Amino acid sequence: MAYNLEELISTLLHKSELLEEEMKLQSDLKILTARQLTCIELINEMKNPTLTELAQNLQITKPSASLMLDRLHENGYTIRAKSDSDRRSAHVHLTEKGEKAAQLHTELHRRIASLLTQGLSESEKEILVVLLNKAVHSMKIAQK
Repeated sequence: MAYNLEELISTLLHKSELLEEEMKLQSDLKILTARQLTCIELINEMKNPTLTELAQNLQITKPSASLMLDRLHENGYTIRAKSDSDRRSAHVHLTEKGEKAAQLHTELHRRIASLLTQGLSESEKEILVVLLNKAVHSMKIAQK
């Protein structure tokens, strides 16, 4: 049965969410929400951002980001450290537990990508990467 584009996107999103949730429950990430995992992933990628930088990248308000960071701090995933250059601002750092969570989340994405492409040849995978890059690029333009 061939799916149209909307059905394919819906099916891929749904199955990846289910798979991520299943994998998350089998790991130390089960207490984290999807948004918190995204936050941890961003902190790791951004290398200790400020609250403002993090809120902008998450596309949420600073109070919402602050609340999320408070919860992550309470659970031992993050700490805030005053900036050496500007004492008015603080940078968000991952604790060892937070770094482990970021690594586990990255591994979950690797496994999902592997499952998604397991039936594809190398050339088909390359074509998929090119097409998905185009799609992601057009989404970024649409957000601005």
